Amino acid sequence: MFRTQDSDLIGVPGIFGEGLAHWHSVSRILRTHWYHLTVRMSEQGRSTELAHMIEGEHRLQNMLVTQSDEQELVDVQVMTPAWMNKSVGWDMERVTKVTIGNDSDFEVCLIEVEGGAVYHNSHRPDFQIDSLTDLRPIFLSSMIRSG
Repeated sequence: MFRTQDSDLIGVPGIFGEGLAHWHSVSRILRTHWYHLTVRMSEQGRSTELAHMIEGEHRLQNMLVTQSDEQELVDVQVMTPAWMNKSVGWDMERVTKVTIGNDSDFEVCLIEVEGGAVYHNSHRPDFQIDSLTDLRPIFLSSMIRSG
């Protein structure tokens, strides 16, 4: 999840629209993956692109099913920490597939990226992807309305 500090608030809440606030920065405590979405918003013949930084596969799935002619998902990337991507630091890559499965009593996600790597969010040292049951794909790059 993301968090903010009151001192990073820009202006007065609601000044940019009802229920909206802008921030100079956000932070995260947990070293877990998150998604960076590019969404095209269209209204009255005009369009603009917004970046959404979201936490978790259920929020990603919600963004997919709420697409419309006015709100189209253009790009999905994942930001992964070093423990997950097996590199020296955080990395952002384009996502091609996200699948959720069960590992005993825990839900585990598998994230396939454009380069072919498959990441998982299990912290179990002996975790094996083949041990997952009830696999459910929730995102394929073909689900992006704008292609």
